Amino acid sequence: MLTAISLHIFLLGSMISFLIITTPAVFKTLDEKNAQKFLRYIFPVLFKYCLIIVIIAGLLFILGNSFYGSIVSIIIGFGFIINVFVLTPKINKYRDYSLSGVKDAKKKFKQLHLFSVVIFLVQLFLSFSILIFYSQNHLIFFLKGLI
Repeated sequence: MLTAISLHIFLLGSMISFLIITTPAVFKTLDEKNAQKFLRYIFPVLFKYCLIIVIIAGLLFILGNSFYGSIVSIIIGFGFIINVFVLTPKINKYRDYSLSGVKDAKKKFKQLHLFSVVIFLVQLFLSFSILIFYSQNHLIFFLKGLI
């Protein structure tokens, strides 16, 4: 089970570093055309990479008979599946439509993008909840030592 928890720590690190480092760097260093090209490449790679991590963690939780970790990992995994195979292609399609002047495409792009971001943030929260859930005993022990 420690390996599954460690994988969630690694997952959190990957997701947070993407939010804090990669995305801002792209918009600060690349022009719009190259930023779009890079992001269209990196998002599916990130989502698939994170999906593999969470599948392995979920399987380890299942093997360890850990109900909470198993369920949360499965939910997070479905979020990556939705993002990579459903939302990302639609987001790209509506972005292209928007750039070519199709009416209401920009609004649809923004809605889909927002939905993708919300899924990503929920996944971050859920993965973090695994760390809290499985470290409760350690936190209680630490806090008792402070009192």
